Amino acid sequence: MNDTTGTGPRRVQLAPARVDEIRGLVQQLAGRPDPAEAPRLLADARTALADLLTDRDDLVRANAAAGEDLARWTGAIN
Repeated sequence: MNDTTGTGPRRVQLAPARVDEIRGLVQQLAGRPDPAEAPRLLADARTALADLLTDRDDLVRANAAAGEDLARWTGAIN
C-alpha cells in the first residue's frame, strides 16, 4: 500500500515475487524437510511472518484511513 496522504511513511505492498517465495516456503514446511535444513527454514519462516505482519498492519492502517476519508466525503464526520 502506498500512503498518498503524505502523513506517514510510504510503504509498498509485498512484491508478487516475495509472496511466491513465502508460498514456496509454506510448501517446504508442509513436506518432510531435511533436519539439517531446519535452522534455515526456521529463519526464513520468521522473516516471512515479519514481512506478512508488517504488510497486514499497513493494510489495516490504509483501510482505516480510507474509511475516515469516505466518512468525511459523505459528511458522516467532519
